[in-house]
Amino acid sequence: MGNFVVKERDQLCHPRLRAGTSTRRGGFTLMELMVYIAIVGIVVIVAGQAYSNSTKMRVRTQSMLKASEVAENVAVLFKEDIAQMGAKSSLEIRASDGSNDTFSGVKDSIYIDPNNDSEVNKDSSSFVFVPTSPASNENLEQFKMRRVRYNDAGAYEAVEEITWFLSHDTLMRRCVVVDDGLATEYCAPKGTAGDALIPFTVEMATEVDSFKVLPAIPWHNPDAAEGSDASLVFPDETGEFKLVQRYDALKKIQPLSVGAGGKNIVLKNFASNYVDSDDPGVTVEKNFNEVYAFKNIASEANWKSLCEGNPIHLNTDTTYELSFKVYPAPGAEDAIKAFIPGKDHMSVGFRNAEGEKIAGLDDFAFYPPAEDDAKEIERKMRFSVGSPVNACLAFTFSYYSPAAASAPVVLSDLKLRVVESAVYRFDKNETSVATRYKKNVKAFQLRLTVKRNGESGEATLVIPTPSNGPTD
Repeated sequence: MGNFVVKERDQLCHPRLRAGTSTRRGGFTLMELMVYIAIVGIVVIVAGQAYSNSTKMRVRTQSMLKASEVAENVAVLFKEDIAQMGAKSSLEIRASDGSNDTFSGVKDSIYIDPNNDSEVNKDSSSFVFVPTSPASNENLEQFKMRRVRYNDAGAYEAVEEITWFLSHDTLMRRCVVVDDGLATEYCAPKGTAGDALIPFTVEMATEVDSFKVLPAIPWHNPDAAEGSDASLVFPDETGEFKLVQRYDALKKIQPLSVGAGGKNIVLKNFASNYVDSDDPGVTVEKNFNEVYAFKNIASEANWKSLCEGNPIHLNTDTTYELSFKVYPAPGAEDAIKAFIPGKDHMSVGFRNAEGEKIAGLDDFAFYPPAEDDAKEIERKMRFSVGSPVNACLAFTFSYYSPAAASAPVVLSDLKLRVVESAVYRFDKNETSVATRYKKNVKAFQLRLTVKRNGESGEATLVIPTPSNGPTD
């Protein structure tokens, strides 16, 4: 009994057996609290970094958009200036008697140096690159161009010279009147200099990292002599050529009577495919004549050997113009009127030394006029090639009408030239153009980089300038 009492008391006094007490105490241990704080700290750091990065990205994006917007806006203003470079003529004031308006000639002041005594130094363009320092002739950070100002009625007012240039990292625009006219609120009067130009120099953009104007490099012949026609590919400066006929009975190429070489060559005795028969079983032979054009040099070789030894070199990135005159010989004006377009055929094209057409280069068809002024009608054809070609120039004649075939024709003033102003090739490594070829530049490329808060925005723009230089 006594032992029982003691045991019961011990049980009642045991902490886990006390009435009204929990079997587990609440709260965190120190270790649990430290882990919790560490996790919260990591989350806060990661979230803060993400928010910071998001804010930086937003600021960078806004800066890039702003820089791009500024660059594009400046490019538009630059385009408005340069696209008006040069001029061909200007509308003058209407006569007091109410007669029609007249157009004046081009003002010499629109060109940089058109009357230079040296052909090499003659500058008939309306632009110039001004180096920013004497030691850097290739620096294109100053671009100067001239244009005509017109009034609201289209009449000539003045020639203006506009310069875009970098002053440290600020892009500026300056306007000066160089010929006739009065100053305006945006263009300084003629002859002013120094401080007087400050009111007419406008800040276009700040934080400009790069300002480059690249001319479209025109075709030119670096070996051309001073005063020569550098664009002439065929025949040569004498203008003389000769025609050598091709004859091949198996291919129905018939013989032809060809005059001596020179600037004018007579062709006669053409083959005719006319068949005087109503029998539908009678077929047309499709005979034709073909002659090859070469320089008028002393040689008796046939067309094939001449073509192999004296081909015309045609290059890519080049536009060519073939021109000539064709008309009936004296006394054949009436007979040539029998020429039937669609049945009778004349064409000119290029052939290789095997007499085959050049792939991708079709012939040009033409027909002879019979008017009184036929000798003055010049035919012009322009073309380009996709890959370099060595070929020979050939004329093909295929007649149906016997009357037309009996009419001698004259080929004269045959020329193949490069169209120097038809090139729009830009090369960031080739920024200079020889003075004598500047007139053939018909496009420019603007490359402008502006920064805002360390971020860059770019604008690249190609601007045609068809009125730079005289007409080609």
